[in-house]
Amino acid sequence: MSRQSYKSDKSCPRRMAKDVELWPGEHPSNFLPDGQFFTRHGRVLDSIANYYDMKDPHIPYRYEKLFLDNGAYAASRHHIRLDPEKVKDLQEKFRPDQTIPLDYPFLPGMSKPRMVKRWRMTQRNMLDWYETTNLPRILPALHAWSPASLRGNLKWLAKYADSDMIALGSIVGKDFAASHAFFGDRFPNKALIDMLIESVHSTRKITDFSLHMMGFGSSPFMLHLGFFCGLSSTDTTGYRRGAAFGKILIPGGGWRSVGKKRRSFRIPPPTRTEFETLSKCRCSVCREDQSLLFSNWKARAVHNKHLLQREESRARRLIEAGLEEYEKYVTNLFRGSRAIWLRSLWEYARSNRGR
Repeated sequence: MSRQSYKSDKSCPRRMAKDVELWPGEHPSNFLPDGQFFTRHGRVLDSIANYYDMKDPHIPYRYEKLFLDNGAYAASRHHIRLDPEKVKDLQEKFRPDQTIPLDYPFLPGMSKPRMVKRWRMTQRNMLDWYETTNLPRILPALHAWSPASLRGNLKWLAKYADSDMIALGSIVGKDFAASHAFFGDRFPNKALIDMLIESVHSTRKITDFSLHMMGFGSSPFMLHLGFFCGLSSTDTTGYRRGAAFGKILIPGGGWRSVGKKRRSFRIPPPTRTEFETLSKCRCSVCREDQSLLFSNWKARAVHNKHLLQREESRARRLIEAGLEEYEKYVTNLFRGSRAIWLRSLWEYARSNRGR
């Protein structure tokens, strides 16, 4: 099972993953149905948490590839103890294209000894999953509480994980134990960028793993930021959540509000220029009846998903063409943002990526 492959590649900060992937999230009780706008999902992310208490668990929608999250973070936040054997049984029932063994992510305010203990539990489950299951592709989770532990935990995974990819989980610093912030949605800030860059550099220096990060594809800005910094794969449920609250993505831009809840979330409506840009959208909703964006949350979700997948395809083409072409495109994208803090964050990531 050992795949130890420690490296010393000084060029690693400049390398990028060519086959980048986005996994849009779906939900069994409120899913986007086949029919009006598309025939089936392509890649899709779902969670054990959505099926754990079902009497007859089954996935009600059609898809081509399934990434089944283990539900561990949601369970930890709500102080729910998942049975590893039940999680394993559900994963084997659904036979996803890839999944994560039951891990134990960190929560704000946890002490270092508690985080170390949870990492040991994560290690044990990973070894157990390899020993007792026959799942197609197992992605181990990586957690760390310091730069030193990040490197040490990576070396352990390089030795024992039978995988070409790992899932980036709780990578936190010394201030995490005193934090009481919500740690769920990967809100973009400099600390998150530092964590991501450190994880990418250490992973490439020590191992030959590629990296998946949960929840980093909620907008074109976040998606490209992750790919530019070195992620090979990410996912999002944000396109659905935004749609439910009356928000749509503008082609080549960020979130705009077309619903009644816009004042609550301080998301501005589209400008006249953005409406003109929106009129050229070629998603299945906009081609059929663009007015549905103002009245139907599922239509908005289809639209948002289309634009994210379009940006995923564009990222793949530009990365293939070379770092300079991709960096130029992402720079122009961020320059078009109304948010000064978002433009500043891009410049921070851009200047620190190769450090």
